[in-house]
Amino acid sequence: MNIKIQKLTPELAEDYARFFDTTPHWGNEDTQCYCITWCGDNVYLNGGSHWFSSAAERRINAIERIRNGNIQGYLAYSNDEVVGWCNANTKADCKECINYLRTDGGVPLEECKEGEKVKFIFCFAVAPKVQRMGVATQILEYVCRDAAAENFDFIEAFPSRNSTDPTGDHRGPLEMYQKCGFYIHTEQEGKVVVRKALK
Repeated sequence: MNIKIQKLTPELAEDYARFFDTTPHWGNEDTQCYCITWCGDNVYLNGGSHWFSSAAERRINAIERIRNGNIQGYLAYSNDEVVGWCNANTKADCKECINYLRTDGGVPLEECKEGEKVKFIFCFAVAPKVQRMGVATQILEYVCRDAAAENFDFIEAFPSRNSTDPTGDHRGPLEMYQKCGFYIHTEQEGKVVVRKALK
């Protein structure tokens, strides 16, 4: 499937929001997450909950964070319609997300070494009508090329080992990363972090 991939900019915020208006995340038809749970600025509300109370609230907050540069990533278009999304940011800018993944998810994420520049992939979302057609793989390949051009040392992600787990599907399957040249960097109690060297 031929798609066009664009880095998310403030000008594309409404395209992004429209995609999540109709695209479920985590395999749940009622879940329009707008991919804001990772943000590092006061997202953890109501005694530690990281979830806004309604889709409308999540949408508003997502657009605001895109315009402020807090949500970064890539949109995949087919015939001017967004069909895919990858949340990818500089790892050093994802401290709140990483703390959440370590604490609640048991993901063995390391701190960046001094002087090390790492791109961090948090999740994917693909429109149901184009799932299993290679959209996520094309986005991943694009993110790797872009990160190399931007002088990143590594690109890192935490895929699901169980590709049939719908709640882990948003991270992308381990096999996809391995096909794109990633290796298992750390593993703990079944939680995997993969990495690819870009230099």
